[in-house]
Amino acid sequence: MSAVCGGAARTLRVPGRHGYAAEFSPYLPGRLACATAQHYGIAGCGTLLILDPDESGLRLFRSFDWNDGLFDVTWSENNEHVLITCSGDGSLQLWDTAKPAGPLQVYKEHTQEYVQGSYVVK
Repeated sequence: MSAVCGGAARTLRVPGRHGYAAEFSPYLPGRLACATAQHYGIAGCGTLLILDPDESGLRLFRSFDWNDGLFDVTWSENNEHVLITCSGDGSLQLWDTAKPAGPLQVYKEHTQEYVQGSYVVK
């Protein structure tokens, strides 16, 4: 995974994980959420990584494990700490990065992989 922060490329290597999606926070400058999976998403679990830039590169702020690969991540448009992920088990997870454990809620609405999610504000 690489991120460009302040014009310089930053890299964070996470052994055993492959990045599938990354999105910068619309609220916190430089904060990056990354959805990852083991074994290229074919099998295994996933991890949501929340990263912050620092003087030496990227620093892990928080990580959350899930029992299947995570394929997409999207920040909330209404709350600086909330985001969703989509996973290979057909579920959508709602996370709060201000809390060390998660997810807040799991929505199991699909019978197969759920690979892309977005917020709809009404």
